Formats: sequence, C-alpha cells, structure tokens
Amino acid sequence: MWNWKPFYENEVISAFCDLDQIVDTEADEDGLYASPECFRPLPSRFGVFVSIVIKDKDSIARYLEERKKRSLPMTGYRSFRYCLCLVEIDAREMISRALPAGDFDSQDRELGGTCIITDITPPILPGVDETWKPIRSKKTHPMIRSLAKMFFPKE
Repeated sequence: MWNWKPFYENEVISAFCDLDQIVDTEADEDGLYASPECFRPLPSRFGVFVSIVIKDKDSIARYLEERKKRSLPMTGYRSFRYCLCLVEIDAREMISRALPAGDFDSQDRELGGTCIITDITPPILPGVDETWKPIRSKKTHPMIRSLAKMFFPKE
C-alpha cells in the first residue's frame, strides 16, 4: 500500500515519496535484498519511490509531444496525472539517480513507461536522470536535494 508524503513543490511539479516503501538496492553477502518490511537501519544505498505530479500545462503538453515524437503509446494519456520513479541514493558518496517506472492517470491506472526524466529539451526536470550525480550540486534538481534532506536533515 502506498503512503505518499509531500516533500517538494514549485510552480511546475509537486513531488511525493513513499516512506513506507524504502528498498535496499544493494544485495547482502547472500545476494538477497532487504524488503521494506525488514525493520533495520537505513542502508547506505537505498531507493525510495517518488511520484511526480506535473502541474504546468505547458510542461504536460511538451511531455506528451515528446512521447509522440518517440512513437511511444498515447492511449489514455489525455488523463495523464503523474509519473512514478525510483530515486536511488548512495549515502556514502552523497550521489543519486532516478530510475523511471511508469506514468499514471487520474484513476491511478498505469498508462505506460515514463520518459519524463529523459532528454526533453528544455528538460521538464533538469538535473533528474538515470546517471549518478552529486546530490549537493547546483545542477541537481532541488527536488532531489529536498528528498535527501528528509533522510539526512543535518547535511
């Protein structure tokens, strides 16, 4: 079950994370990954699901146009509401990356794979992509820095 908590908002997006679904993204010595139900300290590398609601109509139009350009499915996208990503944070290096998961409509039905964090020019979410980058960098989207502050408030 999802338990969305708001953590970032600007004029373009509202972002929510699910603090109940933090996943360990590094295997233990047996090659196993701890589940969200495993009560233990926060791993040094973990992932948290992030829901990104695009509020700006121009950004939504650019996103839908990008999907058309890439010949991606458009069925149901008239009611596009948000995209889901897994943001992975490496606390040892203070780096992060965002892995796309899917797009959803206003009824929480999955529409298809998301391409919101790809090379849309100009980017809808500048500084959010699949490559590892420093969390504290000015080039990193403030949404990522806000997410990191939830886990590391003193930093």
